[in-house]
Amino acid sequence: MAQVYAAKYIAKAALSAPRDFVRAAVAKYRPLHPTVLIFHCTFVCDARCEMCSNWTRGDRKSDMSLAEIEEAFSSNLWKDVENASLSGGEPTTRNDMVDICRLMVDKFPKLRKLTINTTGLTPHRAIPMLTKVVEMCHERNVIFSTRVSIDGVGEMHGSVRNVRRAFEKAGKTIAAMQELQKTRKFNFGISSTIFSRNLDDADNILAWAKKEKLDIVFNMVRFTDAMLGNSDLEGKYRPIGLEEQQMRRFFLDRVRQDPLLDGQNYIYLHYADMISNGYHRTAPCPFQTQGVMLNPNGDVFFCENSEVVGNVRDDDPEAIYFRDTAQAHRRDIRDEKCPTCLSPCQMNVAAIKQVVPYARFLVRASLEKRRGNSLPRPVPPGGTVGHDAAAISEDPPDRPVAMQANPGALGGAAGYGELTPNEPAAAKADIG
Repeated sequence: MAQVYAAKYIAKAALSAPRDFVRAAVAKYRPLHPTVLIFHCTFVCDARCEMCSNWTRGDRKSDMSLAEIEEAFSSNLWKDVENASLSGGEPTTRNDMVDICRLMVDKFPKLRKLTINTTGLTPHRAIPMLTKVVEMCHERNVIFSTRVSIDGVGEMHGSVRNVRRAFEKAGKTIAAMQELQKTRKFNFGISSTIFSRNLDDADNILAWAKKEKLDIVFNMVRFTDAMLGNSDLEGKYRPIGLEEQQMRRFFLDRVRQDPLLDGQNYIYLHYADMISNGYHRTAPCPFQTQGVMLNPNGDVFFCENSEVVGNVRDDDPEAIYFRDTAQAHRRDIRDEKCPTCLSPCQMNVAAIKQVVPYARFLVRASLEKRRGNSLPRPVPPGGTVGHDAAAISEDPPDRPVAMQANPGALGGAAGYGELTPNEPAAAKADIG
């Protein structure tokens, strides 16, 4: 079923390729309507994650109502949106989440893919809501993708999420979605945010996902107030020194061991590169020219590094987006923040928009796979699943590992750079 779905997606992406190249050229000279949207519909959450602080600012009274969301999405700004992500907080804590999804499908005429990120911790809400969205997207010919966050196996997940029986609760949502996949075509898997707390459990998460036949996306922790409200946690949870090397090795192992055309490897190599080069970004990003982010209270951002450029409760979203002062701020972001930004958010979308960087990745990934096959894999006496200092030292970084990350370069959870199972990046990206 995954291959059939991938073929459908590739066909959609291929049809828009000529337009994508034209838009990429035009974007160098004038601002474009966004093709990518991240909408945090609430910061209310059913988890208390160690590495994310959105739950501390959850306030249902400040969230936009369904009527306000409908008015905002009636703007001409969204006419070209092809990739939309609904996140939080926890989207399923809103009773009207399905209605919000329906508005997005109705109001975004070019919508190609809708993504929902969920904790899955409240299965009696998540399962029926997600099922309804799956059915709706099936009827409207919109690709749907959802992932349940899993940040450890067993008690580790509950420890990271600060929720009792978290692994068991999320497991019920996972099982229900796997069962639904037998009758409906949609992309499903799990996502895991790796940081200092659960780094040693990363291999266990991977092994468990493989055993359960679950597609998995690993995200490297990052810190951003606009998206995660967690910049104050950087000193506590930012990996440095040996932890950075361990994390780099983990991501390189994914590139070496996973299929070459598994698009998630594009992001994993990006992570490994940034750790080894002192957090200097070389990967493309659609938010530089074609992305926008909307928070629960109506605040508009260009991306997770952006300041607030307006509020849709006060002004038309299109007017906010194209305002001279807003576009000047976007240029400042490109000059000052983008060069050290770790974010994978919809980076896969850029794979087809900027073909040259992706072609370079394929060459490098091929070399990395060959290099990985030639390396010895020693297991130290008494070694356990996971990486240790001996295993790390066998493959030192080509360049010195940055011992001090650039402030704000690292950032958070939510799996927005997610790709769908068993597809090349061109298929996995919502290319717009």
